[in-house]
Amino acid sequence: MIELFIFIFGLCIGSFLNVVILRIKDGKSLRGRSQCPACGQQLRWYHNIPIFSFLFLHGRCAFCKAKISWQYPLVELVSGFLWLIGYWHVIANPDFYQGEAISKMATGIASLALAMTLVPWLQVLTFGVFASFLLVLFVFDLRWYILPDEITLPAIAVALALNLILGKNWQALLLATALGAVWFGAQYLISRGKWVGDGDIRLGALIGVMMASWQGLLVVFFIAYILGSLVGVGLILARRRNMSSQLPFGTFLAVAAIIGLLWGQNLWDWYWGILW
Repeated sequence: MIELFIFIFGLCIGSFLNVVILRIKDGKSLRGRSQCPACGQQLRWYHNIPIFSFLFLHGRCAFCKAKISWQYPLVELVSGFLWLIGYWHVIANPDFYQGEAISKMATGIASLALAMTLVPWLQVLTFGVFASFLLVLFVFDLRWYILPDEITLPAIAVALALNLILGKNWQALLLATALGAVWFGAQYLISRGKWVGDGDIRLGALIGVMMASWQGLLVVFFIAYILGSLVGVGLILARRRNMSSQLPFGTFLAVAAIIGLLWGQNLWDWYWGILW
């Protein structure tokens, strides 16, 4: 039952993320009720039920019958599964949330039992929030080749606050954040913006603060470059791109960051074990 609740909660978050994506793209305020992008008609509450409204309306606006983008149900579904995966990961890995976070919270509330109850849920919330920001950035970069500061800058602040609450070392946080920004900043300066965009600099900082360690940051970068290379080669072989074509690297970074948040430490330990 709890899994179903978390999945539905994730679907609702995904519905909100679609609103954020559309309104930031169009430069509109997040306030106010939803409208059809085609006819501007204000939507009823039952037109915004995640997944079910899209299916019930057969993928068309209830008023003007314009086609509704598949982005809407896909973002909702991905969001639902990401929140569910985050829950499963924390519950299946007790060590994932034990340690400094419990000790810190227990000191503050003078109750170890309560801390051990709250910290796992705070970890689930943290992963869900991180994944939601990354999902929005994935869509933006995939569709429009942009990484808006309206998303990355608040995300950096939120990620820093949540990781500090969880007891992450502030020095490691700042180091990883700086390294992420410097890595892409150097590429931006050397290539004069040809290799990466300035949005990647902020995304690098965001991933650094989310991973909270330079080791985790390296794992994410390694995964992202591998994914980018495989997709790039595949598109070239399929004659969908050529050697000079641009790829939205932020999409690979977003996917790699989610993988890193879930299994980054395991991947680092495995790799380090091979070396030593």
